[in-house]
Amino acid sequence: MIISVAHSPPVVKSLQDLTIIEAWDSETNAPKYVTFYYINHDEHVYFGQSSKNKRDITLDEYSAALKPVRDDELYPTIPTDVSLTIAPADLDDHTAFVKRPGFVCYEEMKGTSYIPSVLLNETIIMETISELPHPNIVKYYGCRIQRGRITAIVLEQLEWTLTQYVHMPDFQQLSQVRFIADLQSAVDHLHSLGLAHNDISPDNIMIRNGQPILIDLGSCQPFGNHLQSLGTLGWCKETFFTSEQEHDAYSMDKLRTWLQDPE
Repeated sequence: MIISVAHSPPVVKSLQDLTIIEAWDSETNAPKYVTFYYINHDEHVYFGQSSKNKRDITLDEYSAALKPVRDDELYPTIPTDVSLTIAPADLDDHTAFVKRPGFVCYEEMKGTSYIPSVLLNETIIMETISELPHPNIVKYYGCRIQRGRITAIVLEQLEWTLTQYVHMPDFQQLSQVRFIADLQSAVDHLHSLGLAHNDISPDNIMIRNGQPILIDLGSCQPFGNHLQSLGTLGWCKETFFTSEQEHDAYSMDKLRTWLQDPE
């Protein structure tokens, strides 16, 4: 447990209270530095960095390195032209998937509007989809609001990605024809709303009771819209910068082939 007061540096009592990310040097095959984050109960975020190996950093050093991050660097202001669904207060990281801003790219993108705009775009997309939900698209429970800003979106919690599931015995019992048909139905539903997913891959498909669930709508946008985040390497035909149905068609064709031999 971390004892923390808003805007006061938190005291780290356990590494489990932090999100720790190693920046890896591919040339030396060793970590270059470590970044870490702490989020308190009011969604205030603290960021720290160290040149040490993460195993050599003491809890006191983690605490001392943490500095508060301004809300406007991470969280978008509440839009005035969209009605937002507020997630139930009893949902937390144990009962749902609380999707927060992209802290992994904070160091690179701090000082820009990139991180807040990505969270805002995905919130709006999830609000749109939730008006006409589909059984094979991840369930949206709403968003979290603090200090006049969106701090997270709250989604159903699922355990396995398709990347993981293909190596499990249950996968061998599936009807691949039905599996692909269910997934294609979800994609067709998005297209009927004028949206393309733009990032279909085995990592963005999860499993609920043996059925595919399309997740990660961070790149989902209306046809023709400019994209801030692009598709997954190897699952798109070429580099693209706008939302198009053809991106989903290419990924679905590749997925059909991949399912035949996912090794």
